[in-house]
Amino acid sequence: MASEDNNSEWLGIPKNLLMECAGYSFTQKIIKHYNLKPYQRVVIFSGLGNNGGDSFVIARHLSSMKIYVDLILVGLPEKIRTEESRLNWNIIQNLSLTIQIRIIKDSSEFKKLQVELNKIKIDLIIDGLLGTGIKGKIREPISSAIDIINDFQPQGKRIASIDVPSGMNPDTGNILDKAVKADFVVTFHKLKKGLNENTEYVKKVEVSPIGIPLEANLFVGKGDLIPTVKIHPESSHKGENGKVLVIGGSKEYSGAPALASLAAIKMGVDLVRTFVPGSISEIVKKYSPNLIVNYGSGDYISIEHLSSLKELIEWADVILLGPGMGINGITQEAVLKILTFLADINKSCVIDADALKLIKNNLELIQHSNIILTPHEGELKIMTGISLPPMKNLIERLENVSRVAKRYGATFLVKGKYDLISNGIERKINQTGCSQMTVGGTGDVLAGLCAAFMSVNNSAFNSACSAAFLNGLAGELCLEEVGDFFTSLDMINKIPATLKKLL
Repeated sequence: MASEDNNSEWLGIPKNLLMECAGYSFTQKIIKHYNLKPYQRVVIFSGLGNNGGDSFVIARHLSSMKIYVDLILVGLPEKIRTEESRLNWNIIQNLSLTIQIRIIKDSSEFKKLQVELNKIKIDLIIDGLLGTGIKGKIREPISSAIDIINDFQPQGKRIASIDVPSGMNPDTGNILDKAVKADFVVTFHKLKKGLNENTEYVKKVEVSPIGIPLEANLFVGKGDLIPTVKIHPESSHKGENGKVLVIGGSKEYSGAPALASLAAIKMGVDLVRTFVPGSISEIVKKYSPNLIVNYGSGDYISIEHLSSLKELIEWADVILLGPGMGINGITQEAVLKILTFLADINKSCVIDADALKLIKNNLELIQHSNIILTPHEGELKIMTGISLPPMKNLIERLENVSRVAKRYGATFLVKGKYDLISNGIERKINQTGCSQMTVGGTGDVLAGLCAAFMSVNNSAFNSACSAAFLNGLAGELCLEEVGDFFTSLDMINKIPATLKKLL
């Protein structure tokens, strides 16, 4: 839900509009379910997050229907956490004739509140304390608020929860500490896995749409990226935030492995090693002092390098195989041996560029879930023999990629005007980027980003989505700030600024 909220915002739908839709749809559901009438009384317990923000909207809509509303804010107004919630809190400050607001600063005030509530006829209690992000033991004064809500149940009071009963893990239905015992839950957009009916905490649940479009799930957006960006903990040590090994290069191509490595470094990977043939090692080193270059003899990656490579492979979290390595027979033999070793130890891997062509007759080597393959449409045909439908048939193209991914058991990121991403189960379309990204090396940057995201324990699918999205946005920022004629190195240098805009 957090992902689709952020993706909706990325598509141009303000979060406060989604909050308005959530509050209105909840109001309509409870009016019908409880047959609420004018001049009845509803008590709303509100928290400081977006669940509380929804409750402020609900209070406004109920009051417009001549229903008396007592809203109890559990916490200090200055600690309301989101801009959307603050907006709706400020609105209801102007509605003091129809909404009675009480602020509970700490749990010591609840005893007096409970006495007062027992003196009035309450037709419905609404739980808007906590949303879907509950973790661990519930703190005061929220804990006491949950107790008070539950204490009303023996008196026959009706209790409706917004989205999820406060205190419940919506993914599992588990209660980590305590939770509201609701007879009715209105959950938004999709049914959460843990919301099972006819239980102690949920008697009945209904799903209510709030205007999140299908595109928020289909297109990659910042909601997909944000959870995959891992901020380095203060206590972390070198190497704990990703170790990537890039294997590539040949006497013809020295830039590709360097660009891929630099992209991973700019993404914040702690340690990146680049293994190339000895004939280009000095050239690669000159790209940046940040590069750690390992090398073997000769002009191409060969089977003679395997003993050195195995040690580096075991060191790394993720292997990026292919940038600039060429398609000769010597290299093909090495690639197949490397992939066999990766499969044996179940090592995460990104396969890019020439390596994609070298494995076309040995695709059984990619059949495990920790692999991303990054072909463009032509490379996909070389690998699998499959031609995609015309670009105008975008969904059909995505379905074809999804079938290929399911067949081979790996994540495919098919590059193009629209990047098509699937692991055979999940699927996404990335639409960031610009035509100027046809410049050489942008695919190497993408591959380096895929490896970077995988190196910090993101799934292959999520890594591919985030890498495609960020790569395209870096290109768009280059177009805006550098102009039409930018390079892949320009894109790499824009990665931190692109992330800063999103986080």
